[in-house]
Amino acid sequence: MSEQNKKDQKKEALKNFTRAFPRSDEGFGNRVHGYLYLKYINLYVYNMKMALNGLLPEPHEMKEPAGDDNEYVRELVKLGADHTNMMAGRLETNAYHAKVVLPEDAKKFFKQEEPVNLPDLPKTIIPYNTARQILWDAPDEFLLVDCACRTIRGDKGCNPKDVCFLIGEPWVSFFETQNKDSKHRRITKQEAMDIIQQQHEMGNVQSAFFKDACGDRLYGMCNCCTCCCVGLIAHNYAKAPLYAPSGYIREVDRSKCQNCGTCAAVCHFYIPSMVDQKMVSDDSLCMGCSVCVDKCPNGAISIKRDDPNRAEPLDLDVVIPKYGKPAAK
Repeated sequence: MSEQNKKDQKKEALKNFTRAFPRSDEGFGNRVHGYLYLKYINLYVYNMKMALNGLLPEPHEMKEPAGDDNEYVRELVKLGADHTNMMAGRLETNAYHAKVVLPEDAKKFFKQEEPVNLPDLPKTIIPYNTARQILWDAPDEFLLVDCACRTIRGDKGCNPKDVCFLIGEPWVSFFETQNKDSKHRRITKQEAMDIIQQQHEMGNVQSAFFKDACGDRLYGMCNCCTCCCVGLIAHNYAKAPLYAPSGYIREVDRSKCQNCGTCAAVCHFYIPSMVDQKMVSDDSLCMGCSVCVDKCPNGAISIKRDDPNRAEPLDLDVVIPKYGKPAAK
């Protein structure tokens, strides 16, 4: 590709990125914030995690992103990350959050053939005041990106690193033309579904991410692990409501449970625990990721629908006909 073509692509990506935000003071602020977040995502996540690191039983060693580009914007990116951390502490103000989804529901995002217009998802699905939309005009556009949370841990970060997806435009083209620090590549739908399955089998949580600085809507899908993920660290240790439950909860057959502790070891939300060699759990707090269902060696755990008044699944087969509107032309 010629240099001129690259410049044209970059210009077009910036133009489309700008159009994703309303022409208002708030829209302008979110656009600047989103520009810094997506272009310098490793530095952004590094700053978020530094603010939380002292809460961990053993603080993580982290690798601060280097380079002139990062140096020029270091303080600006920190302001954005600090603002996100501050707002994330309350459900009413949190504007950077994830919906836990079952692996089969996560795969449905990569099977989608038509544009999706879900402009105002109910709070039973996304229980926040902002960033509750799925506006997706290009269902064939996916970018596989190295996880920033794993990357900033250097050699101690989990592998593989390439487990995060950007979904749809303008996020895919913007990241592809602007971000110089993160490894990324276009992938097929089948590749994406294979990664979802592999990550589920490895015991990681499938999470659909929404952010005010990404047009108040869905922009990505991650495969989260407690050992690296800044969102899970904030959720578990700062008690910030970063994750919405999937709409399912686990159910334990006590006649089959052998108190082996496997579910406590694999739970990313620390719901079950071992007390006096017995598994103790308030399953009403379950986030419904289903990791423990497949990991239980005794087949003692199953997954069932939660109370629909509390939480509904983000199942595209259900929510599109129920809450969708005609795609914008």
